[in-house]
Amino acid sequence: MATDSPPESGYQPSARLKERLAAWQASVEWEPEDGAPEPADRIPSAAEARKALEAGIQQELHDDRQLSLPTLAEHVPWTAENLRLLMSKRGGYPARERHRKSEGDPRVYQPSEHLRDLLAAYNLSLDTAQKRLEELEQCIADELTAHPDVMNPEMAKHLPWEQEQVRLIARKYDVPRRRKRPSEHKLVEDADGKPKSVVVPYDWYVQQPGADPSIVKR
Repeated sequence: MATDSPPESGYQPSARLKERLAAWQASVEWEPEDGAPEPADRIPSAAEARKALEAGIQQELHDDRQLSLPTLAEHVPWTAENLRLLMSKRGGYPARERHRKSEGDPRVYQPSEHLRDLLAAYNLSLDTAQKRLEELEQCIADELTAHPDVMNPEMAKHLPWEQEQVRLIARKYDVPRRRKRPSEHKLVEDADGKPKSVVVPYDWYVQQPGADPSIVKR
């Protein structure tokens, strides 16, 4: 069995890839730089928008003691059970009150304007994150196409993903299949796994003292 670990190509991400990666990461979870002002047109990250939405839902449950979780779940992207778990993590919410007949017909719940704004911001953050993810994936595919010597593991070192994710991106965008670069040396082992011989590059071999001139390049 021959062990073959291709040497890295020395690839460095382009400025475009770095920008796409930073934009996507900021859309998922924004981390401000020390002393840097927040851009006026910045769209809240998905993590920020979700946190704000959870707080808005908790406030909605505090303001309306008759609002049930199943009813609220009809207006937000989580089930009643998900809401119960989310609110439990946030410290809970007041006990629900039953509607009394003396209060007349039960009112039809409509989310408050504040909650609707938070929902819109959350959906916008998700759409933005997805758009920037697609832009990042396209850029990765372009880089792989432009650098056919770059293997998926090498590309993955510059990304927050494993090489399998890079492979899936390459397949999604029809990147030509990688041609495995031969390593400079290959260790050949016998059936017991013990080293038997070493395969070396011809150009390297002929420069070594005592090289057999009768051996020709195949």
